[in-house]
Amino acid sequence: MSDDIFAPGAASPSQWTTDCDACLGLCCVAFAHNPESGFPASKPVNSPCRHLTASFRCGVFDTLENEGFKVCRAYDCFGAGPAVTDRMRMDREGWTREDVARATEHLDGFRELARLRMLIVALEVEGGDEAAMVVAHLTNIAEAFRKTGAIRMDAETSAMLRSQERLISAMLAPMDRRDTGEESE
Repeated sequence: MSDDIFAPGAASPSQWTTDCDACLGLCCVAFAHNPESGFPASKPVNSPCRHLTASFRCGVFDTLENEGFKVCRAYDCFGAGPAVTDRMRMDREGWTREDVARATEHLDGFRELARLRMLIVALEVEGGDEAAMVVAHLTNIAEAFRKTGAIRMDAETSAMLRSQERLISAMLAPMDRRDTGEESE
C-alpha cells in the first residue's frame, strides 16, 4: 500500500470532503506541535497555533514550508473538521479562537473522527472484501457522529474490528512509520 492516500486532497470514494473554509481551524487547535514531529516550535493540545487568524485561517499558509510547518501542508482530516464544525455551530454561532480551544469535547471528537476517517480512506484504497466490510461498519460510526457528535461503537462492530485486527494493523502501519519519521518501503 502506498502512503500517497495521505497526501493533501487525496480522493476518498466516500462523501466526506476536506473543506478548510467550512472549518473552525480544528487541526490548528486540537493537535500538539513539537519539533520531534516536524514543527518548528512546541504547542500544547487544545491551544490555537500562533498563526491561526481570528477568521480561522492560517496566517502563513503561503509560506508554510519556509516557516517550518511542512506537517501542516501534508495533513488531511478527510472531512472530519467540517463535520465537527457543523456540530459546533449547532451549539452556537460566534466562535472565537479561544472558545474553540476551550471546547475540549469537540476537539476530542475531532481527533477521534479524523483518525477514523484516515482509517476508512486507507481501507477504501486497499480494497477487497475484508476491507469493504470494515469500511461499511466504520462509515456507519462516522455517519452517526454527524447526528450525535460522538463516536460510538456497538458490540457487533467492536467484535468485527477485533476479528479484522490484521487488516487494520496493516493499514495503520504506514501512518505509524510516517509519525515516527521512518521511511516506507
